[in-house]
Amino acid sequence: MNQNSSQITIDAIPQQVWVANQDGRIVDINAKVSIDFGLKKHEIIEKGWASFVHPQDLEDSLDIWHSSINSGKEYVNEFRLLFADGHYYWHLARATCSVDQEGKAFWVGINTNISEQKQNEFIKEEFISVASHELKTPLTTIKGYNQLLSRVIKDPSSLSYLNRSLEQLGRLEKLVGDLMDVSKINAGKMSFSYEKFDFSESLQNIVSGLQYIYPSHNIILRSASDLYISGDKFRIEQVIQNFISNAVKYSPKATEIEVNAKTEMSNLVVSVQDFGIGIKREALNKLFERYYRADNAATKFEGLGLGLYISADIIKRHGGSFWIESELGKGSTFFFKIPLQPFHVVQVESRGDYYKDNYLEISCNNTERTMYVDWYGHQDMYSVQHGGKLMIDYLSRNNCSKVFNDNRKVLGTWSEASDWAAEVWLPKMEKAGLLYFAWIFSESIFSQLSAIKSVENEHKNAEIRFFSDAAEASKWILQVS
Repeated sequence: MNQNSSQITIDAIPQQVWVANQDGRIVDINAKVSIDFGLKKHEIIEKGWASFVHPQDLEDSLDIWHSSINSGKEYVNEFRLLFADGHYYWHLARATCSVDQEGKAFWVGINTNISEQKQNEFIKEEFISVASHELKTPLTTIKGYNQLLSRVIKDPSSLSYLNRSLEQLGRLEKLVGDLMDVSKINAGKMSFSYEKFDFSESLQNIVSGLQYIYPSHNIILRSASDLYISGDKFRIEQVIQNFISNAVKYSPKATEIEVNAKTEMSNLVVSVQDFGIGIKREALNKLFERYYRADNAATKFEGLGLGLYISADIIKRHGGSFWIESELGKGSTFFFKIPLQPFHVVQVESRGDYYKDNYLEISCNNTERTMYVDWYGHQDMYSVQHGGKLMIDYLSRNNCSKVFNDNRKVLGTWSEASDWAAEVWLPKMEKAGLLYFAWIFSESIFSQLSAIKSVENEHKNAEIRFFSDAAEASKWILQVS
């Protein structure tokens, strides 16, 4: 097929097609782009694609695009484009990187108009929001009348039926509340009121209140540090209540629920443990992806309801994270952490081949050309970026090519930083000389999933292996050369 035939074929495609060079600048487009924008090809190329992106979408779009250019990873994004009629239309953009005969990288992308789908999503969200609000008032009224009846009815049989009715009304009321919260989250309108409050007193009140609601289980408060925190008291209580109600729901044959709250490395860490059916690892994998990927935000967690999605958003809005440890047939523990103060490094020691602070320790063995790294406690975006940049520097400075990366002391999850690790950190480690990387897992399943997610990109130079046993990792890293 000659060049003219190829151009005719591309121009016949109903989507916008574009080609960009290795620097990210558009160098060619198909006829559809000119028709949509109402300009000639050379005018559009001169103006650049950023000129047509909605101002509210531009910053994120540029960040994602530059990240793809640096990593070579597929570009996927949604943004609004300005058409010749003066209106903006939603598009889904996908682009992949290829290499030409001269060895130069280039990108081929397609923009698909998804305005109709977006409009349908908006209508759906509006319906859910309106329906939830309309249902809330009659539900509250019915519940009030039922409560009044329960005070005057003396017949035990009738009272029993009435109490069952009240219980079902409570469940329906919670479902309506959850739907309203999901609508607010998706619309970016969930409001938060931050204040300083007595967390330990709040936790004690929650546990004693839920004990009356769930008499089938003994809800035990094992520890509750005397602590005042800054946050939305109502929303944080909502998270704890959701965790406890889930624990009761998924431990029908057990009789105890354990609640703990403590401070670890300047974080408030709360856990709710049940001794019920547990969750399969495959289900935890799905939960991990659904929680951390924004494109799945509107979907509910399989078997766990809308409440967990809402709880996850509340914790993220407080700068924290949540994770789950579970064993099938033995129960689950739901955790969340909220930072009590901004990220702060306490440096202990630093020299040319050694570094230590309250988050990690780096030791370089120049004879083995190996860098040994120990990570501690709860990690997040700030601590991972801080430690990752130090690792790049020390690897290059000490001419090391091997890394023994020990995560056994890492708690919880740091998935908010895993995309950065995959797209920025590991490629830079390779440029700094990395050839072999032994990654020892933390016991935390969510931390393990964070690690796996951080090496999703193809690595041209480095060989990366995961280990559960540190001795095996040490043996491997010493053998390779």
